[in-house]
Amino acid sequence: MQITTHDRNTLEIRPNEPLAVEFTSSWHFESGVLLDEIETQEGLADWVDAYRFRLGMSSGEQISIGDEDVDVALRVRAAVRDLLDALVDQTSPPPGSLDLVTKLAGRLDDTTVAWPAAGPHLVWPDDTPTIDKVLSQVCASAVRLLTSPRRELLRRCPAPSCVLFFSALRKTQQWCSPACGNRARVARHSARGR
Repeated sequence: MQITTHDRNTLEIRPNEPLAVEFTSSWHFESGVLLDEIETQEGLADWVDAYRFRLGMSSGEQISIGDEDVDVALRVRAAVRDLLDALVDQTSPPPGSLDLVTKLAGRLDDTTVAWPAAGPHLVWPDDTPTIDKVLSQVCASAVRLLTSPRRELLRRCPAPSCVLFFSALRKTQQWCSPACGNRARVARHSARGR
């Protein structure tokens, strides 16, 4: 599924990345334009729909997003980015960001797993808002990443105009994507030519 922002198809699902990394990737540059895929109700709902199976939601589950949900999602994304930045930079994160992510990750304790013929999914208490389901899953993913050996693979892409994190799954991987690798090589070549 693709999300269109500023008349551009921007959503690229990277299935090997933790959900938390994918959530922070909802804010990125595309052809020099800064795009935010979740800054509107429609954009956030589209993101949730694209990731519904990774969020533990069933295929028919209703997605309901309000204006306040967008504000909360943006705050959580900033908090997760703070934690990933701190991990990559080997510094301490802002305490408020760590508290928010830890608190929201704890909401998963209220779930059970159902396994109908269509496949397993999480079952939440009745009337749990969509945004609570989404943000608890994103925050739980962040906690798992930060506390597992996989954290050693996390990198910030060094390509010009890239703000994405990625997991270096190969020893030689330097960028989040081949496109960023090409952009970095072109920038180096141009700098040498000057």
